[in-house]
Amino acid sequence: MLKKGVFYIICLLASTNLFAGSRDVSPRINPDKSVTITLLRPEAEEVVLKGSFITRAMAFRTPAGVFGKEGEVSMEKDGDRWSYTTRPLDSEMYTYYFEVDGERITDPLNDCLVEDNGLYYSYFIIDGGIADNYVRQEVPHGSVEKVWYPSSIKTTPNRRLSIYLPPSYKTGNGAFPVLYLLHGSGGNENSWIDAGRAVEILDNLIAKGDCKPMIVVMPNVIVSQASSDDRQPDSAGQFGNENILSMFGEIERSFVPEIVSYVESNYRVKKGKRERAIAGFSLGGLHTLFISANNPDRFDYVGLFSAQTTNALDEEKLEKAGSLAQGIKILTDAFPFLTKGTFGEKISTVTSGINKEGLSTYNNLDEKLDNQFRTPPQLYYIAVGRDDFVKKINDDFRAKLDEKGYKYHYNETDGGHSWENWRKYLTDFLPRLF
Repeated sequence: MLKKGVFYIICLLASTNLFAGSRDVSPRINPDKSVTITLLRPEAEEVVLKGSFITRAMAFRTPAGVFGKEGEVSMEKDGDRWSYTTRPLDSEMYTYYFEVDGERITDPLNDCLVEDNGLYYSYFIIDGGIADNYVRQEVPHGSVEKVWYPSSIKTTPNRRLSIYLPPSYKTGNGAFPVLYLLHGSGGNENSWIDAGRAVEILDNLIAKGDCKPMIVVMPNVIVSQASSDDRQPDSAGQFGNENILSMFGEIERSFVPEIVSYVESNYRVKKGKRERAIAGFSLGGLHTLFISANNPDRFDYVGLFSAQTTNALDEEKLEKAGSLAQGIKILTDAFPFLTKGTFGEKISTVTSGINKEGLSTYNNLDEKLDNQFRTPPQLYYIAVGRDDFVKKINDDFRAKLDEKGYKYHYNETDGGHSWENWRKYLTDFLPRLF
């Protein structure tokens, strides 16, 4: 196992031209910022390269936009090597992997790996622009603590947080404002650290004076998982029950009394609405919307990144869901054998998060927004890509805010539902806080 410092040096070198003289280097950054990727698999019959830098012509399309992380291209064989050269690329962090005769592998010549949705990707960084913020530079570095907090969620009575402490936290006695930063479906408390490059972004922006030193709390917002170690082995990259169960209000309802209270009891934080921010993408954006709307006196800065801005259930369906859960509970109380075995586990999983109290989190949103904007947040930030499949519901949500005259900051970018955009949004959002 490489030591962390050595790992960063290797990844930094891999994102430059220092190894350009060798054929057996992958990826190779060319002078025009194109990238040549090589795989030594002479016995392979077919190699497909999938990457975030490849045009998503084959990605799944919906009427609302593109849903898909990467495009794909067949690699060409030259002797015992398969290779592909990209077009010149903009400054960004790019991820990729191979499918070799149908088998998924990362790049054996590239030590730079990142985990996302339970899968590993090789990556490289093109410098000279926004991605300079994503690289570990020679600046003071903050630290990350992994801690457990007690939870009222029955299936996970202890849950884990990743907490970023700025460089000055351990060198002084002062208190700091707090950003609560939430991940999306399939993610965990490490997602913003790994794929999101949050630590590098924070270190670099703080060092340049572009954002204030702050504590950043990154919880796991998947109800059925206490931590990244709890991930189901067949859930990687899938939108399954564990994501759906996280939309029944348990995370939102428990957030302030459990996560915020734990942080404010155990860390030197400034307390009060003006010292708290909350942001998240996709599922985390849904949670952010309703946590802030249900706690209008708690967060003065709200960030919705590619957010699932509306719950799929209207008032009538929410009522039916709560009644269904109550009916199942009556049945299982009367016939306890229904709770045994695999079938019982499925029933328990489905009903544990569905109750009228939890579902009420999503009721009366218009009234809750009226209350929230009566003393409006210092910043209400909405960002989404033009090709994002959630753009339509974000447009509908903005129309609701416009109709009421509520002020917000809107950031529309190219691209879709991807880390390329969420890293950009975080980089733009942080300097606006506190």
